[in-house]
Amino acid sequence: MKHLMLISSTLLIASLTQADTYCGSGSPAIPDGTGNSVEWTIEVTSDGIVTDARFFTQITHPWVGDLRMELTAPDGMMITLMDRPGMPEGGWIGPWGCGGDDVNGMFNDEADTAAEEMCSTSTVPVIAGNVLPAEPLSALDGHPAQGTWTIAVFDDSPVDSGTIQQLCLVLSLDEDCNGNGIGDGQDIAEGESQDVNGNGIPDECECPADLNGDQMINVEDVLQVIAAFGETNSEADIDGNGQVDIGDILLVIEAWGTC
Repeated sequence: MKHLMLISSTLLIASLTQADTYCGSGSPAIPDGTGNSVEWTIEVTSDGIVTDARFFTQITHPWVGDLRMELTAPDGMMITLMDRPGMPEGGWIGPWGCGGDDVNGMFNDEADTAAEEMCSTSTVPVIAGNVLPAEPLSALDGHPAQGTWTIAVFDDSPVDSGTIQQLCLVLSLDEDCNGNGIGDGQDIAEGESQDVNGNGIPDECECPADLNGDQMINVEDVLQVIAAFGETNSEADIDGNGQVDIGDILLVIEAWGTC
């Protein structure tokens, strides 16, 4: 069964080709019924802005109704991923939450089923696949990704104990090259930044008119545009309209000076 869990977890993470995955580290043992948590940290080095967040969890535990999980972003934003599945609405055989075994799933706002609706005594892992978090992960959209993320795992009822196998944060990011706290794509879409060459990078973060790379826009760049005049597929096509023309000369003049 553990081999099957490892295979399925690998497939879940590998399917997210448009996102970056950051896995955590910490003590595997979850304190049993103490009200204390074990905390894992996840280091994110990318300095982009979150546009989508998902969280992969693999825990072995014989009574998942004991478990509570909280994810905290570097800026202090906290999301409850799971809060004692099966509680407080009677649970399984009394008021103790779901008595099923193990968690091996991706908390994902696009999922159809919440953890509280997955209780079973015959299916292992009982919480698996794509799972709705207790609180929406979309609350993290627009927050900076870089820094230390913390995931706290609690076991709020004694007797049954569990172990963390793997915890991974899956992020889609919009770069923030100008450091204004807004993703580059949003800056461009809202007209806060120009992107004359249409490459998705705000012009203030690059120098598209600096054709010779000397960090100056001057007569040498004008001469390069003139030399390539009429060409297609040329780096002198600053505005990206498919041909080097008078518009590119005007862009060099408009950007004249130091990058």
